[in-house]
Amino acid sequence: MKYLGIDYGTKKVGLALSDDGGSMGFPHSVMPNDTRLFDVIVHLIAKEKVEAVVMGESRDFSGAENPVAQEARAFATRLVEAGTPVHFEPEMLTTQEARRDFEGVRTNGHSIVDSSAAALILTSFLSRTPAPTLVEEVPTSKPQISIDDFLKIEVKMGVVRTAERVEDTDKLLRLTVDFNEPAGPRQIVSGIAMYVETPESLVGRQLAFVTNLKPRTIKGLESNGMLFAVGEGDTFAFVTPDREVPPGTAAH
Repeated sequence: MKYLGIDYGTKKVGLALSDDGGSMGFPHSVMPNDTRLFDVIVHLIAKEKVEAVVMGESRDFSGAENPVAQEARAFATRLVEAGTPVHFEPEMLTTQEARRDFEGVRTNGHSIVDSSAAALILTSFLSRTPAPTLVEEVPTSKPQISIDDFLKIEVKMGVVRTAERVEDTDKLLRLTVDFNEPAGPRQIVSGIAMYVETPESLVGRQLAFVTNLKPRTIKGLESNGMLFAVGEGDTFAFVTPDREVPPGTAAH
């Protein structure tokens, strides 16, 4: 999450930007406090993809707001109305600290004291604010396909005639499956060994298979189809008809 830090003054306004992770503030620029200021900051927010603003809360040693505070709050209200959240961070000594560290340091001919003060304000806020947990977005569905694409998929019911483990593998089973085809049963290699008690328990079962995939070689064995199932892990289940149907019956 990216933040913009603002050290608001009556004549000059220091600006700072955080890194993309929102962990530290860095001096950016110093702007004159004139009629263009609001538009300049709104443009910067959009350009840098800033998600929130942190403004210095100007108070004296007694805790009372300094004269500039009311003007700063009015400016913050305009930013909020424009759609950007604004947080306030106490900034009693930030300008003095920035002046001590950066007095005389100039960038492009301009002093960086005010922008450094904004960076200190921003970093102070970020140090107390837990970084948001980044959650990877998981697509809820695959891209849509046309009905023509769907009709290309051929799913048929087949009867498992033999089933055995593929040598030197933990997951693969070699099945021979009867689809009532002239060429006889097909050989299909499937990674389902972990979902069955024994390979032999599959023999005689009617299961669904995708039958028009191009043959592919798995562990030296040509596989001529793919088992059609649902879920994985504890939710894995075979797709079977609710009553016996002839081998080779198409699903639709």
